[in-house]
Amino acid sequence: MRKIVVVCGLVLASAFVGAAQEATRFETYAGYVYQRTNSATGIPAFSMNGGAGQFVVNFSNHFGFLMDLGAVHNNNIGGVKLDNTISNYLFGPRVAFRHSRVTPYFQILWGGAHVGNSISLSAVPLPSNPIYLPGAPTIPANTPVTVRAVASQTAFAMTVGGGLDIKISKHVSFRPVQLEYLLTRFQNYRSASDNNQNNLRYSTGLNFTFGGR
Repeated sequence: MRKIVVVCGLVLASAFVGAAQEATRFETYAGYVYQRTNSATGIPAFSMNGGAGQFVVNFSNHFGFLMDLGAVHNNNIGGVKLDNTISNYLFGPRVAFRHSRVTPYFQILWGGAHVGNSISLSAVPLPSNPIYLPGAPTIPANTPVTVRAVASQTAFAMTVGGGLDIKISKHVSFRPVQLEYLLTRFQNYRSASDNNQNNLRYSTGLNFTFGGR
């Protein structure tokens, strides 16, 4: 009787471990992103908030390839009303260690990032001649107006980091943390040379799995 119980226990344990290690073919993720951004200039580091989405194709229980798309925004940097939005498109491998309900993973991604900056400038005097705008009132000469200066650029980006998924149902997991070092190489507007910006990115959200293997 004891041997039968031991054998049944081993069979159940092996089945449990096998199920725990089985990966679905696809994963999608959506969540909140907090980014601590370093401009690599005289401006102190500042915080940005936004969101991100991921799509993962798993080739085995441990290895997959993912696409990461996201954007973060800040409109007040060091007390200056400067609109700053950074978006990213990154691709790369992921290594996952799947257990019964917990899956830690590590990944390295490469791709690009796009930054858009704009700032409002008020009380800018117009030339001595009035400005005529179709469908709008004529702006008299020498009238101070508000204008918005805009700049943007695209550069190389990469991340190194990992996270943790906790299963809450068959196809849904909660991701309490994904923490990454984010490198960007945006041009310095002051020196007109490329700089390395060393940033920290944190994300939390929900991961959805689907598709058999």
